[in-house]
Amino acid sequence: MKIGYACIPLTMNERTNRKLTVAKFSEKMFLEVLEQNILDLRRILENNKKFNISLFRISSDIVPLGSHSINEIQWHKHFRNELNEIGEFIKKCGMRVSMHPGQYTVLNAEKEEIVENAIKDLEYHTRLLDSLGVDSSNKIILHIGGGYGDKTASMDRFIKNFRRLSQAVKNRLVIENDHKIFNIEDVLFVSREINIPVIFDNLHHECNHEKDESVKAIMAKVAKTWQEKDGHMKVHYSQQNLHKQIGAHSDTIIVKIFLKYYDEVKEFNPDIMLEVKDKDISAIKCNVIVHNIDKKPNATIIEKQWAKYKYVLMERNYKYYKTCSNLVKNKCSYANFYEYIDEIINLDVDNGSFINTAEHVWGYVKNDVTDKEKNHFNKLMLDIEHKGKVKLYLKKSCDRYNAEYMINSYYFCY
Repeated sequence: MKIGYACIPLTMNERTNRKLTVAKFSEKMFLEVLEQNILDLRRILENNKKFNISLFRISSDIVPLGSHSINEIQWHKHFRNELNEIGEFIKKCGMRVSMHPGQYTVLNAEKEEIVENAIKDLEYHTRLLDSLGVDSSNKIILHIGGGYGDKTASMDRFIKNFRRLSQAVKNRLVIENDHKIFNIEDVLFVSREINIPVIFDNLHHECNHEKDESVKAIMAKVAKTWQEKDGHMKVHYSQQNLHKQIGAHSDTIIVKIFLKYYDEVKEFNPDIMLEVKDKDISAIKCNVIVHNIDKKPNATIIEKQWAKYKYVLMERNYKYYKTCSNLVKNKCSYANFYEYIDEIINLDVDNGSFINTAEHVWGYVKNDVTDKEKNHFNKLMLDIEHKGKVKLYLKKSCDRYNAEYMINSYYFCY
């Protein structure tokens, strides 16, 4: 079972979604932006390996204007060696990657122009994965699309337009239930018609379903859509953000809730893509829990994780910091550690604790900063209603003076 995250890690500054507007498009600028995106993809995957994260969704924006008519550059040939090296790294490490075109890639649209653009976009995504040299278990995920007032006709249109795709695209395409229109039964119907795998999204199902079936019963149906050439069944997992609209992803994965889901699906051994705001942080957490579930807790693993979380708890209240510190000292279980973190991380930040923590973090750079920088920090601290500005300045300062301990912490991620 692989557990991963989508697109942009929070624990490092690298990213693969640098864009380029049509107005500013030129071959020189395009190649420069793409080169940086590819370099960062390699660094992200290397970082994932360090934390045993073997499932990753590559951003659709990695190739700027990848399917736009203005882009006639043979980028896959220009960066053939670099892409091949990344693909070899993926295979060597036993990783699995995927891509997920955005909301404007609508294969069942009523307008032919939109369908043609969707086909171009799916061809672009396929070319990227093909350029990596990874097999057909590395998928492209797509929703059915719009309902247009007639779900049956919309599903028929998807089936019809699917048959227009190249075999290369068909080999990689999987379809997913959504939170408003096409529920899991709809998607399973389409899957039977065109013989491609289904991605089950638990939160979308909670928002949009007709039958009250257990997750286990649904997984049994979905598993039948996956063939050997498709690799392990893959699912999307997320939790509802209680402070936002229905279907919005939570800031972090709550371990206690995740473990209930894990107990329901573990017999199917799926690969689980987490869709969550804190990205690789939740992926690390869930991987530690699941892959050590039957093992005696390793104090070193917990201590390393505690070092990353300690200032997150401290700024909420020092008493939480002390409580968690004692849990670690007393060699608590992985579950107890993360459950306590989850409990505290969603609490509001206490103003006094925020000031104390910010000053503590400033201590990592205070001997290196200039007088001007020190004065600016002191000025920011006079207005703690704008905590985000304080933390942003602290982050820039820690990056500038290479305060490694803080750079590796999660303090700046929340």
